[in-house]
Amino acid sequence: MNLKAKMDFSFSFPNIILDKRQHLLYEGLKRLAESINKRSFVENILAKFKNSKSPKGVYLYGGVGCGKTMLMQMFFATILAGKKFIHFQNFMQELHYKVHSLQSANGDDKTVQNLAHEIASGAIVLCIDEFEIKDITDAMLIMRLFSFLSQNGVFIFLTTNAAPDDLYKDGLQRELFLPFIENIKKNFMVLNLDNEKDYRLEKVASTRNKILFPINEENNTAFNRIKNSLCSSEELYPGKFAVFGREVIFANTHQNILFTNFDELFMQDFGYADYVKLCQRFGIIVLEGVRRVAEDETNIIIRVINFIDNAYFYKVLLFALLEAEPSLIYTSGKRLAEFQRAVSRLNEMNSSDEKLEQP
Repeated sequence: MNLKAKMDFSFSFPNIILDKRQHLLYEGLKRLAESINKRSFVENILAKFKNSKSPKGVYLYGGVGCGKTMLMQMFFATILAGKKFIHFQNFMQELHYKVHSLQSANGDDKTVQNLAHEIASGAIVLCIDEFEIKDITDAMLIMRLFSFLSQNGVFIFLTTNAAPDDLYKDGLQRELFLPFIENIKKNFMVLNLDNEKDYRLEKVASTRNKILFPINEENNTAFNRIKNSLCSSEELYPGKFAVFGREVIFANTHQNILFTNFDELFMQDFGYADYVKLCQRFGIIVLEGVRRVAEDETNIIIRVINFIDNAYFYKVLLFALLEAEPSLIYTSGKRLAEFQRAVSRLNEMNSSDEKLEQP
């Protein structure tokens, strides 16, 4: 088989300019990818059985927006062999489902080992974005699975916000997880990408028109360009947070970014506290499909007003695609004066210098 035919170009990097630290790490990752690509089929088989001094994986950590996912994607795109790229939360969902299925079928102690073999049969490189450990059950499952994956010759690339020693910090029964941390420090390339720049934020914050209207082909194209500059569809995962003990879930999130629509944000029975928590949780919100609100839809316009007020207060970077200019979204009803104030805030959020204009 022609290996070049297996290259994955699902990630593209137009006009990417790496800073000094990113460039240095990328050069190292590129050399690592080249060494993986040069391994023969026989060497991949032998990797399962020999004790090699070469790293068993990469552990790349740093703050939000510093470029971890971008570097992982660039590494992933260079790999020619079998590979898999997945967000950690999606990975855990798949993992729990498969563990349950295998237990139902086998009912023995080799469930995780069998699962590792299944993963290894499809990928010798496994990239997991936004790795984190929240409970001891997941911690122990991951510890066993990664051990078996390494035994099967799978190269594991993790991105995360936490240094190895901070993984599952202050978690219950954390001492049981310490061997995993020691294994990461001993056998993985541990790379730190900390800097204070959020490149995604820097890239889109200067966008002149953040609030677009009406919904037409031109504005759809512009809005999609904004979305694609923040992250790819492969990076999206369900995001959740608790409000007074109640769990709120949004379908599409990435780190501190929420991608949502009118129905998801305003047609649910959300109260003021939900929007407070929402705007504390997400620094960037991308909202589309905002329609006109009728005079008798008082509950809905209250939610719209509450959302705008909190997005304004918490300085959320808001991008929105509206059916009509903001002042025409709600033109009559009991909350008209409050909504007009919200429109004024949208003007201010859109640009510190410009009023809302059609692009």
